[in-house]
Order: sequence, then C-alpha cells, then structure tokens
Amino acid sequence: MNNIPIKFRSIYFQVMVKDLERAKKFYEDVFEFEVAWYEGPEIGWCEFHLPTTKSRLGLNASRKDEELQKNNGVLTLDVENLEESKKYLESKGIKTSDIIDNPNNVSFFNLEDSEGNKIQIVGDPRVKN
Repeated sequence: MNNIPIKFRSIYFQVMVKDLERAKKFYEDVFEFEVAWYEGPEIGWCEFHLPTTKSRLGLNASRKDEELQKNNGVLTLDVENLEESKKYLESKGIKTSDIIDNPNNVSFFNLEDSEGNKIQIVGDPRVKN
C-alpha cells in the first residue's frame, strides 16, 4: 500500500459553520473533542483532535455575507509535498486549482471527486514573511 507519491500526514474533514463559537462549544460539550488549533472568529478556524490517530474535525466559519449551505463539507488531506501531490493528481487526469498561499499559515489547492464533492490538499506554507 501507498505506492503513490502522495505521503499523507493526516486527514481531516472540515465543515462550514455560521457561528464558530456555538459550533466549537457543541463539539466540546457533546463529544468532548479536544481543541487542536483555534484561530477564533477573526480568522474563522477551529480544529479538534478526534478519538482516532491523526484524524481531525475542522470547523470553518462562513463569512458574514456568505449564505451557509447545509451538508457543505470539504475532505481535506494534509500532505508532505504539495507540488508533488498536485503533479500526481494531474497525471491522473484530475483538474486542480492553482496553489493558494496563505503566508505563514498554509498552502493548498482544490479539486473535486467524481461526484463533484470538494477535496482540498494542504501543506506547509510555501510563503513565509
């Protein structure tokens, strides 16, 4: 197994939420998930450790002007080498977006599965200030 050049570090699923604080409280209170990474409402990101090895749930706050769609989620795959992963996926005929750089935070690109579900491939930031 894992004869492909994509070397996974972790896999998590992120869902869009309207109220980040309310959603954070729900997952802490109901499931007792431990916060792994919290950027607060100004950034709009909270990530939880899940009770399995290297799996996480991400809550992504929708923007104030963005209408929240139910059952809207993105499978997010964290990889060691973003460029190599992108090349591999494209060699399989998969259309990918350009790599987007959030300096000092993360770099990522997007694609869709065969059913139109969104997948995001993330890696260490390529741009550092």
